[in-house]
Amino acid sequence: MAQDIQIHERIAASPEAVFELLADHEQFVALFGGQGRRIREGETEPNGIGSIRRIGPGPIAFEETIVAFDRPHRIDYSITRGSPLRDHLGEIRLQADGRHTVLDYRIRFSGRLPLIGTLVAAALRFAWKQNARKAFARLERNAS
Repeated sequence: MAQDIQIHERIAASPEAVFELLADHEQFVALFGGQGRRIREGETEPNGIGSIRRIGPGPIAFEETIVAFDRPHRIDYSITRGSPLRDHLGEIRLQADGRHTVLDYRIRFSGRLPLIGTLVAAALRFAWKQNARKAFARLERNAS
């Protein structure tokens, strides 16, 4: 079953500042409470198109590749290795709204096995709620 997670946030910081947080692989993974690191640099800049991040420990780690990168408005990525998901695409869009940034984030995927997609979607929503707002609050404090 296909999953479609849509996240909408309004952040009291510039699109450039929000983009920098989201483009940094370690900070991005932390928005979901995870740990990760860049294992390959991008074609034109370290975290840009073609860069790869590895998320998670040892044998359960998976990799995501940046497939679109348009500073400071768009980042798209796809899981490219080691995941129980298929047809994965994460799409991040940023738009200025006065002194704020509107973040629209969509994640689409299917599970390789029954119920996997449903469980992963629930875990992602929960992890985002637990971690992302804290990171954005720190960003907002630094922007003021």
